[in-house]
Amino acid sequence: MSDGHYHPAHEQQLFRRRILWAAAFVLLGFAILFARMAYLQVMLYDQYKGLAEGNRISIEVIPPVRGRIYDRNHIVLADNQPVYVLSITPEKAADWEKLLSQLSALFPYKFDTETRAQFAQWLKWQKKFNSYTLPFELDEIEAARFAARSHHFPGIQLTTELKRVYPYGSMTAHVVGYVGRINEKELKTLDPQRYKGTDVIGKSGIEKYYEDLLMGQPGWRQVETNARGRVIRVLEEQPPVNGQDIVLTLDIHLQKKAYALLDQRPGAMVALHPETGAVLAMASAPGYDANLFVDGISRRAYAQLLNNPHRPLINRPIGGVYPPGSTIKPFVALIALEHKIISPNHRIFDPGYFEYAGHIYRDWKRQGHGYVDVHKAISDSCDTFFYQLGLKMGIDLIHQGLQTFGFDQTTGIDLPGELKGLIPNKAWKRRVRGQPWYNGETIIASIGQGYSLATPLQLARATAILANRGTQIIPHLRKASVEPEGHIEIRNRENWERVIRAMEAVLHSPHGTAWRVRQLIAPYRMAGKTGTAQVKRLQAEEEYDESKVPMHERDHALFIGFAPIKNPQIAISVIVEHGGSGSKAAAPLAAQLAKYWLERNHVPPQQKRRKP
Repeated sequence: MSDGHYHPAHEQQLFRRRILWAAAFVLLGFAILFARMAYLQVMLYDQYKGLAEGNRISIEVIPPVRGRIYDRNHIVLADNQPVYVLSITPEKAADWEKLLSQLSALFPYKFDTETRAQFAQWLKWQKKFNSYTLPFELDEIEAARFAARSHHFPGIQLTTELKRVYPYGSMTAHVVGYVGRINEKELKTLDPQRYKGTDVIGKSGIEKYYEDLLMGQPGWRQVETNARGRVIRVLEEQPPVNGQDIVLTLDIHLQKKAYALLDQRPGAMVALHPETGAVLAMASAPGYDANLFVDGISRRAYAQLLNNPHRPLINRPIGGVYPPGSTIKPFVALIALEHKIISPNHRIFDPGYFEYAGHIYRDWKRQGHGYVDVHKAISDSCDTFFYQLGLKMGIDLIHQGLQTFGFDQTTGIDLPGELKGLIPNKAWKRRVRGQPWYNGETIIASIGQGYSLATPLQLARATAILANRGTQIIPHLRKASVEPEGHIEIRNRENWERVIRAMEAVLHSPHGTAWRVRQLIAPYRMAGKTGTAQVKRLQAEEEYDESKVPMHERDHALFIGFAPIKNPQIAISVIVEHGGSGSKAAAPLAAQLAKYWLERNHVPPQQKRRKP
């Protein structure tokens, strides 16, 4: 009970009570802190030790060096060149959009809107702790400019990497191919461990076909870093297994020659070694610069390639299909002789046309060839002879026989994207078109027109098989031992020699369709066959006047051949799109290419057979 007076004893008791409560609270707080510290340091020791080590120790991926690609003489066709690049790790940047704006201001001509869009697309399907290498390189001055300002760009690092380069650009683009950025679709099918630290993959050609060999295996290193992320020391390291180098059968000098002969005209040239199937040259014109694709081609540049009417992105030797025209006549004749459909002495009279079932099928030579046997039918390219011969054989025998020479099927070459062409038969038309086969279609097919289609590589392979008298070779680009597929059954070897002599007369007889080309191959002798593939179908009485036909409707020019006649060392096919006459536009190119190869390899006109 208070009486209104001050009581010292009471005040002291109240003070002591407050002190005790405060001490209790302090002790309780320390007890809680101690318990928490004990819990963290004892109970969760292993967990937090791992986190602490993660801040101090990190694992870095060491990407492998991609294997180089060489030609047969060990000249580099695909190399790796060190360059300065910028690598972005979004997780390390507080505001990466702001950083990108600053980077655009620093390098306005390189880090443009399209590049930023590519990065934004990458972010959609990548984790933010992954690194993204910007698709451009810096020269030494630009690298120094960035290094001086690097503290303004957290999350962006200046590094060096090996960039794929193609010294011969368009000349090897279709064969060697190119590498490009891994896209979302590819990422889903790749081994993520193997492609860590690598953002490119083979997209076409040898680069794609032999990706597994060229890629190699990544390595890693465990490094200790300070608080700023700077590496203090390497604790452990496993080096990468670099990609395997690949040596091709291709001869870059012969490849250059083929491109020079085509002179940017749309077309293709393929050269094989007849005995082994080794690809010596494979030119597709016009070409494109494979280096444009390594960092990611711009939309504008890609649109220009896509919209180019000459279609530079098509690999014509394996992806272009054309009516083979008269180039199949030697094979049709050989099949007929071997199956005794005709005898070697069989002759017809050619008035310049063939009439069947009320239709007129004209020969290219309006006045006709007169009396024609097998030899003259091939050397002079008599259509009328083969019109009649085709009817005697029937389309199914033509189909079956040409298949043994590799038509109507892929060759098995070590390149992606090969087409198989087409040699029709009755079953094909019934299956695909739901219609019966007509004899008039057999007449047209016997001279390589109608539905018939072949690639330049198929024509070169068939020529090689004929040149080596029946050995069915597999065209290949990687320099390795490739066993032949087999051998065509030869009923009468003289039939083969008879056809080859007729092909020799194509160039070396005054009546041959390529007689004027003989000087380009001298002193060698070459067996060959000209061809003209019709692009625009003419009416029965319509005349073909090349000067009045638009360029895109003009005939394709073709030629196949091999040299020398004995112990051949090169088999060639040529197609010049809308080139007109095969004797004028294609045969001279093949003769010059063959002579260049034979002289360069010091092959005498008559010599022993040898492998390249």
